[in-house]
Amino acid sequence: MRLVAENLSRSFGRRAFGPVSFSVEAGRVLGVAGENGSGKTTLLKTLAGLIRPSGGRARIFFEGEDAGDGCEPRDVPWRIGWAAPDLALYGELTAEENMIFFERVRGLVPTPGRARALLEGVGLPPDSHSKKPLSSLSTGQRQRVKLAFATLHEPDLLFLDEPGANLDEAGRSIVQKVVAEQRLRGITVIASNDPRDLALADERVTLS
Repeated sequence: MRLVAENLSRSFGRRAFGPVSFSVEAGRVLGVAGENGSGKTTLLKTLAGLIRPSGGRARIFFEGEDAGDGCEPRDVPWRIGWAAPDLALYGELTAEENMIFFERVRGLVPTPGRARALLEGVGLPPDSHSKKPLSSLSTGQRQRVKLAFATLHEPDLLFLDEPGANLDEAGRSIVQKVVAEQRLRGITVIASNDPRDLALADERVTLS
């Protein structure tokens, strides 16, 4: 599998980012760096198919499939995982209820055991994910839930925007674990200004 950007750019009346070009292979991690306002989040959203580019293109090539010209990210949302500060989950539901709900949304057969295992895998104790509404959890705990949500369907491509935000050192070790596990599945793209997040990357794109 490969993620390829060719002269990719996005503008909103003014330039948000680009043009940028790069290629990332399966098992690799790409870091996206840049000052605040340089377009890091916009680039991730474009690569994930959440917004359309203004110029250039992003393509995904899956091994064992008819590669041709590849496919656009927006054509394969079920193969993409996303975690970002603006990701909105349901505050009135528990973390476990959120996971089970989104299993249904993604067409998966809901299994409480899988939801619990994922949440415990990101370091959430049972009472925090099965008894308390998400809105009552700390910002660090909610960030852990977002990481579990992003990997719920074992995506081929995982996009993490500021994954270490609001996490203590134990939480940051969870980010490292998530990224290590994703290397076995496919590609990770991390946008951050934090050197500890970017240290997980094999290669880097810097926006200005």
